[in-house]
Amino acid sequence: MAKGYMTIEAVCIVTWTVFLLVFLIYLSFYSYDKCVLYQDSYAVCFRGSIQKDEGQIVPYIHSHIQEQFGKKYYGVGTVTGTVNQEGKTVSVMGECQVQVPVHSMFTMSGAEGWSIRTQARAQIVNPTKQIRKYRMIKNAVEYLGQ
Repeated sequence: MAKGYMTIEAVCIVTWTVFLLVFLIYLSFYSYDKCVLYQDSYAVCFRGSIQKDEGQIVPYIHSHIQEQFGKKYYGVGTVTGTVNQEGKTVSVMGECQVQVPVHSMFTMSGAEGWSIRTQARAQIVNPTKQIRKYRMIKNAVEYLGQ
């Protein structure tokens, strides 16, 4: 048996084990950030969709989006969000970039790295109007039933 054979084998195994462990940690950061980004996008989108004044939905979301995103993300740069309102639907798109320490040629993605992009949608509903309509219908049914 040649001397040093086990040392070379151990170096290869330890190197790949450390690489795999670091890769799994960054993959878990990516999964966590994607879930939290979708949750935050939907939360701010929903809160905006139930505003009483439909003209204040987009300004409300713009003013609260960074507050909702906060600093709870791991291994990412800045988290940005855009708001779009089309008819009775409002949508929020959140974007961030996971900062992988190795060059992109060693990662699974292309040159842009591990980019996270989520989009949440919510129907615009005025709860006060809905409750008033329900009560009006309920009162009409009760009145006709007498």
